[in-house]
Amino acid sequence: MCEYTYENGRRCRLKPIEGSTYCPLHIPYDEGEKLLGDEIKRVKEETFLKRLRVGQTYFEGVYLYDVKISDFKAEKPIVFKNSHIRTILFDGVNVPGVTFYNSTVGRLVVFESELGTFTVHGSHVFGLNLLRVGFSNSVYIRNSSVRYVMINSTEYTGKGEEGEREYGERRTATGRIELSDLSEVRRIGINVRYPLLRKILEEHGIKPSESRERAVKATALVLRDIGFDQSARFKRQVRLSVRRFHGNLVLENLNVFGHAEILGSWLRNPEFVHTRVMGNLIFRKVSFHGDFAWNSTVLPNIPVELNVEGFVEVEDCKFNSHRAAGVLYRLARISWERNGDFERADRYYYLEMVAKRNSRLSGRRKGIKRLFMRMESAFEWLFADLTCKYGTDWKRPILIWLGAVNVFFPVLFSLTRSVEGISGSMGFLDYEYFSVVTATTLGYGDYHPIGVGRVIASVEALFGMFMWAVFLTVFARKYMR
Repeated sequence: MCEYTYENGRRCRLKPIEGSTYCPLHIPYDEGEKLLGDEIKRVKEETFLKRLRVGQTYFEGVYLYDVKISDFKAEKPIVFKNSHIRTILFDGVNVPGVTFYNSTVGRLVVFESELGTFTVHGSHVFGLNLLRVGFSNSVYIRNSSVRYVMINSTEYTGKGEEGEREYGERRTATGRIELSDLSEVRRIGINVRYPLLRKILEEHGIKPSESRERAVKATALVLRDIGFDQSARFKRQVRLSVRRFHGNLVLENLNVFGHAEILGSWLRNPEFVHTRVMGNLIFRKVSFHGDFAWNSTVLPNIPVELNVEGFVEVEDCKFNSHRAAGVLYRLARISWERNGDFERADRYYYLEMVAKRNSRLSGRRKGIKRLFMRMESAFEWLFADLTCKYGTDWKRPILIWLGAVNVFFPVLFSLTRSVEGISGSMGFLDYEYFSVVTATTLGYGDYHPIGVGRVIASVEALFGMFMWAVFLTVFARKYMR
């Protein structure tokens, strides 16, 4: 019998290799290579697959080189404990679960498989890849050292079970992808391109189709207590990339040593708790969907809980709440102001102010209060937004002034025939001259309005003074701060 003793006190019943006290599965790498050379790789793989076919799914203390489990179905989960594996590939597997506990794995790939629960706990993994995987329970990667985590086209296929409801909390017990208490992480990618994975699959005789990849769908994607590799060569790289994810995103106790990006995703009630990004944080083509509780409790704390040392970009995003839009745009504005790019900061300031205005309009006011709120918003749009985009565009007041004074008001005076001068006949240039004199409040007296022209001239005079004041204020703000 093999000399290996399991944790429950039983010994392995397999026949040991000639010249050793261990069976093909438990013999260490060095000892096996001394006895059989490269042949030990084939012997280990054949022995493992044979044990798998006869119904054994629990493996403890095994040493494996390159293993491919293909088109396998079982009623019990596959478990590796205290094991050492160079490369393991699951292709077309349908099992209740796959678990790696206190193990060391070089490359771990799950491709086009159906699982109940996928768990990695207390292990050392260099590269972990889930591609086109359907899971009916949850995915847990905890208390481990993982260098690269890539999850593509992975979907939750179960119905979900309600978990905690205490104190008003509502959490789903299944459908979660949780990465927590990880160390030495170099990159976490959700639906990112990974050319090396294609090479690994092709080495095992698998040619993945070129079909369009699906979104990663889960009730929640939780990234908690993750320590990224602090090497200087990774500082300027994208360390966290979430693309085309559909569900609840939770970032908690995270210190991203580099950049982070969230692209093309549909996020429900996203949470950022004690999250720090030392590089830039990019939101692009993201749809934010928050319920009333999220808008009231989580959203106000995001500016405090989310600390970005670089820039925050919010591009082509959609919000079901104007208040959420205002908070995200304010984060972006502050980051660009802090780093001295006031041009981009002004752009986000304008978007923030528009979001605040729309938020007030969407309030639950009725009757006379709602009417006054609409009047206030209309006044704000006319005098603050239309004229100068809340003080961020100095060209707009000039163009409006030139267009109104040189075209609109002269045409209005001409149509109403409401200006008289020293000469009997009035041409368009005369009306334009009178318009310029009125807008600048010079009033030479050679032309004067009559009838309705007095009202028009009064409005133009007020308009001219207001627009010059706006221009001077915006120009000074733009170039003297």
